[in-house]
Amino acid sequence: MATPPELTQIRDSGHHPVLMGEHALAHLDQWLAGPGNGAPLFILCDETTADLCLPELMAAVPRLRHAHPMQVRSGEHSKDLEVCRALWTHLADRHADRAAVLVNLGGGVVTDLGGFTAATYKRGIRFIHVPTTLMGMVDAAIGGKTGIDLHGVKNLVGAFADPVATYLHPPFLRTLGKRELLNGVAEMVKHGLVLDAPHWNDVRRAALHDLGALAPLIFRSAGLKMEVVARDHRDHGPRKLLNFGHTIGHALEAFALESPQRSLLHGEAVAIGMVCATWLSWRMELLERDRMNAIEEHILGLFPAFRFLQTDEHRILELMRNDKKNAGGDFRFTLLTGIGEARVDVPVNAAQVAEALEHYRLLIRDAEQRQPPRP
Repeated sequence: MATPPELTQIRDSGHHPVLMGEHALAHLDQWLAGPGNGAPLFILCDETTADLCLPELMAAVPRLRHAHPMQVRSGEHSKDLEVCRALWTHLADRHADRAAVLVNLGGGVVTDLGGFTAATYKRGIRFIHVPTTLMGMVDAAIGGKTGIDLHGVKNLVGAFADPVATYLHPPFLRTLGKRELLNGVAEMVKHGLVLDAPHWNDVRRAALHDLGALAPLIFRSAGLKMEVVARDHRDHGPRKLLNFGHTIGHALEAFALESPQRSLLHGEAVAIGMVCATWLSWRMELLERDRMNAIEEHILGLFPAFRFLQTDEHRILELMRNDKKNAGGDFRFTLLTGIGEARVDVPVNAAQVAEALEHYRLLIRDAEQRQPPRP
């Protein structure tokens, strides 16, 4: 199908296209009307997207109005094997065959969960991602990784499975609050730091509340990820660049989920992980100190402080032991060698990780002490 001029296809990785533009959803409707696409349709959303985004999707994609809806609770807890079981059962009870199509409408939780559900039901049915969050548009819905959490470890069970396509519709971002928007900005910061120094500078200067200013940055971030995925779909080499901040970040995210009193979004956890990994980059003499300081200042200025005790570091390290990137008893980190440049598979031991976590704790303590007292 030809791509209309009002629709831009971001670099096709050879595995699936990512389409963005004013007519992205209209293109989805045309695809559903294509030859051989009269198959059973299903839509997966969470409580939030069912309320805020599903009506707009139905209006723009009339052929989805007769799709079978499936809904899960909002939040990371839905990336669970029992939730998958319920979705598989729903599909089976409605006689979904291998020609069925599942449309995943939501953020990273919905696209991870929906992709994994589709990839494993009857050994794989077709699925389409329609991300509704900034995190989904620049990261989670691109690249063919699907997964669920197990025993508190993020994405411990998963599969590589590509959607038919991913459709980016930036107006959905109007449904997000500032915190959820910044959640996705963390991944855009990461893309700039490991891949593209001009993009890092553009994101730093952007008016993030302005959708018009944000749209080209979304386009660039999505394109950067697609370029990496095209070179290394299975995560054996260059794609590991995208792990920057995630080794510690995933552990902190799991740590926060263990206590209902704590709250930490994925991007917030990755932001802390990037501060720690940037410090490790300097500590191992890979990165100049002034660049470390600039990165720390920007990230700490964007994201709220996350407080933990020195005694909590042991538990965070335990959670890191299950990281898929570990090898030979050491952790494997992606570290910076400059702005827009990084090195993958750098061995880091537990003592060095503890030092990095302590560095972050002291940074936020010192920042709080510098704040003037409230009147």
